[in-house]
Amino acid sequence: MHLFNMATLFVVLTLVGVEFSVSAFMNPAVCRLEPESQLKMLSRSALVLGKVMPVWYSVSTLFLGIQTWLCWHAPARAILLTTDAIWVFISVASIFVLVPLASRVAEGAADWQRIHRIWDRRHRVRIAALATAAVLLTYVLVR
Repeated sequence: MHLFNMATLFVVLTLVGVEFSVSAFMNPAVCRLEPESQLKMLSRSALVLGKVMPVWYSVSTLFLGIQTWLCWHAPARAILLTTDAIWVFISVASIFVLVPLASRVAEGAADWQRIHRIWDRRHRVRIAALATAAVLLTYVLVR
């Protein structure tokens, strides 16, 4: 069980770290480029992350579900269920809210800069929710 706890923490915390890095480091650096270079960089990163992140979110959701099942009779079950709910909500919201915005930016929509600013603000909300879920998970598994 300890190995699975470590694997779950690794998968979830690295995903949150990558999402944070996109917002804290990559986007500010991209915004300093010329608009044409910005669009090229955003399109390429959307292509790469668009392939990796769905798998990463799915594996994280699976690991969280298994973790909740393993701890079903533990006192921390409610915290894990809250973590699962946050994670699933954010995953679904990402698919229906953030992915379409990122796709429009990657396609070079006429107003791609405005769309990217909207995406960035919503992405920060996603990061806050994911970080909350990660803190709850860490609390349960480390204590």
